[in-house]
Amino acid sequence: MKKILTAMGNETLNKELCRYAKFEVCEEDLFYQEAVLTELEQNKYEAIVLSGLLQGEFEMSEFVKQIRIKNSTIRIVIVTDEITSSFKRKMAELNVVDVFEDSSVSIEEILDALDREESIKEKSEGLKQNSYITKKENGVIPVVNEIKQEYVTLQKQEIIVVTGTSGAGKSTIAVNFARMLTKKTSAKVLLIDLDTLNGNIDEILDIHKVPQNVKIVLDENKKCGLNYAVELINKNRFDTNILDELVIRSGNLDVLTGNTSLHYCQNVLNKDHYSKILEAAKEKYDFIIIDTSSNIFLDSLKWAVQIATKVFFVTEANYLSMKKSTQLLNIFISTWNVWKEKIKIVVNKENLETLGIDVVEQILEEYEVIGKVKYMEEGLEHSYTQMLEKTNFIPKQTFTSKLLAMANFKEYLAQNSMPVNS
Repeated sequence: MKKILTAMGNETLNKELCRYAKFEVCEEDLFYQEAVLTELEQNKYEAIVLSGLLQGEFEMSEFVKQIRIKNSTIRIVIVTDEITSSFKRKMAELNVVDVFEDSSVSIEEILDALDREESIKEKSEGLKQNSYITKKENGVIPVVNEIKQEYVTLQKQEIIVVTGTSGAGKSTIAVNFARMLTKKTSAKVLLIDLDTLNGNIDEILDIHKVPQNVKIVLDENKKCGLNYAVELINKNRFDTNILDELVIRSGNLDVLTGNTSLHYCQNVLNKDHYSKILEAAKEKYDFIIIDTSSNIFLDSLKWAVQIATKVFFVTEANYLSMKKSTQLLNIFISTWNVWKEKIKIVVNKENLETLGIDVVEQILEEYEVIGKVKYMEEGLEHSYTQMLEKTNFIPKQTFTSKLLAMANFKEYLAQNSMPVNS
């Protein structure tokens, strides 16, 4: 039986691990680093689960070194709020391979890490083997043969196209909104640069334009994620797994970089390519954010606004932009038959000299204004949170909050059910 120590600064995980007969768990969850080191001096443990935010004087890599001094063979499992490549590398150098992100890790993954010799996939004792009879309702006693540990709400897939008037800041809005999604949710987010003539998302994010370790022969000025995908589509070698090799990762955000080749824009790219890329992306991503041009003569813009579940139309609050917006929106609705209700207005670069939102709403009265971003705004979270509120998203949950939800559900079962064979 493995001896387990938890140091999460919260007793929820400790209580859950105590339910498993394979583990002998220290009854007290520890709240600070010094307590961990003292406990390891006094007792021998085979594994420890600790929070990357545990209080104490040491930076995490130094804290792990201190743990190794006390117990060189202990398996260390870390749950932290953000995992960078640098952090993972430091932990690997200290023989810590089990590093999980707080918002995405499951109890099964923690159990697997603690019991590597034999992967634990079972549910909690009692829930696995027993059926349950719930209390009588309306004269009927329903039998429940499988009790889930928690109810799971599925993220509705959204394809959000960002377009608008020329120079309004579409790409910046697309990048910041995509980043906010990765911050506020646990959803998988892909940003596609579909400005097929002047794609510059890579410059805004300061990432490579060319996917690394991909061997496809193209002229240097034509190399980007979009063009690589198109070349592979033309050779019937493209699928979701290939897409995964072509995206550039910026934190928790995946990016398919865009084209800047006039030749590719005019002679190669077409809506069939875009559709195949989208179909592959839909197999993996919850949110697909597509940044586009404002050029109505590019087929990529027409295709994008027609397939979108939502269109974020970015404009500035001045009369010239309002005129351009009205003309462009009229093309969307009257010529391209885009559903009016899915178009949402975002006002960018707001300042003291721009029109008031009430004036914008009056001019664009047929459309909903879902957000406004101030010019040179430093704290963007408030502005983009407003936009998020108009989007179907499930807020990010911490590992502890998921465990609490599971515990509350089990408590509900205990109060409202009884085992059939008891």
